[in-house]
Amino acid sequence: MAKIICVTTGLTGILNASFELVDQLEKAGHVVIYASPRQVEEQVVAQGITFFQLPEINLTAEPELPVISGKFKKLARLKYKYQHATKRQAVALDKINPTVFSNFLGEIQPDLLLIDVELHEYIFKTYGKKIPMVLLSQWFSLWNRKGLPYLLTDTIPGQGWRGHPVGLAISWQWIKLKRWFIFAKKKWMSGGTDRRSSLLALAQQEKFPLRMISDNYWPGPFTYATLPVLSMTMQELEFPHEVRPDLYYVGAMVRENRVAPPLEISEAEKLSAVLKYKKARQATLIYCSVSTLSKGDIGFIKKIITAVKDQLNWMLVLSIGALRDKNYLAELPENVFAFTRVPQLKILKIADCSVNHGGIHTINECIHFQVPMLVYSGKRSDQNGCAARVAYHQLGMMADKDQDDALTIRNKIESILSNQKYRMKMAAMHQHYSNYKKEKIAISIIEKFIAKEKI
Repeated sequence: MAKIICVTTGLTGILNASFELVDQLEKAGHVVIYASPRQVEEQVVAQGITFFQLPEINLTAEPELPVISGKFKKLARLKYKYQHATKRQAVALDKINPTVFSNFLGEIQPDLLLIDVELHEYIFKTYGKKIPMVLLSQWFSLWNRKGLPYLLTDTIPGQGWRGHPVGLAISWQWIKLKRWFIFAKKKWMSGGTDRRSSLLALAQQEKFPLRMISDNYWPGPFTYATLPVLSMTMQELEFPHEVRPDLYYVGAMVRENRVAPPLEISEAEKLSAVLKYKKARQATLIYCSVSTLSKGDIGFIKKIITAVKDQLNWMLVLSIGALRDKNYLAELPENVFAFTRVPQLKILKIADCSVNHGGIHTINECIHFQVPMLVYSGKRSDQNGCAARVAYHQLGMMADKDQDDALTIRNKIESILSNQKYRMKMAAMHQHYSNYKKEKIAISIIEKFIAKEKI
């Protein structure tokens, strides 16, 4: 039995995925304490997991400037930054130094830390305290590897000039150049007190070898060249490529019985109406999750409603999130049900098709319930890359929300529902997914790190 700390940003996706990982660890006999800088105690404790609240991460390390006015105030501010650079850099370093986290480690004295790849302060501090750690990722590979496109693109290897090895190499170099310019500008404009520079100073303070920090592509400001990483995805869902050493795919993490916040009475009544409608009419349920799309995507939602409304044997369940303009939802067709927040796992369990934005956690949950997908990428973060992988492995179709009209959307949904290829491919991927859990891949790898065995 080991004492393990699992610390994540607390953002919804990785939070829900990590619940399943923690559950597996606890069932294996380990003691797990969950920690996060976000206010997620209620959600974590509801799962029966011990929680420790960390202070909010300071994303702005640069100290405030004194009031400087005059015709050339911008130049004067920059001059001040460099005149007081040493003092300001010390203040910036102090602002990001995670002292509460450091004290927490000293009190708990864990055998292992599972740390979100984005929590750099904690990574450096843990290294400085010589505590074993494994990084935790919710994404596919983040690294420049032979045969692998940059995760933020919808490039599919072998398709078009962008998918050619030369095209892939050019893409990586272009991204590297753009990112270098962005970080160089921030460092210069801040006088070395930007977040990346301050984190590098913390790394040096904790004697973290800078050679272990690799060229950054996404997410910023660092990725790591040699630290072990657990990816809560499936290698079978990845593109074929030369996998980075010490990157371990441990399978999609979906906790079907996770405790979700209760629905409002009106939403609960609407959910009951959905279940009754499907049962009474034996309707084909299309679940459309667009809760992270932007305000400007109202037009896309309207097109989906139009695509479905005349198909009387179809029903549409919409999860629209916090979009401000909901006037267009005032008079919905009889077979369309819109939710501000939907219990996604309950809906996917009875869904026949998922129309989603390409979020990796929704994709993983579709695989859990074997629901084929029509992916309209939200074109944010890794959504393009996830959509491309769905298409490559034929778990559904990849489409463009800015180009397809209602008729095209309807035809694509019809194709997914009628073509057995998608369900067969989904069933095969689901088997891979089940094998990760059945064979306890995640637990096996983590326990080897605890025992300091060679993997």
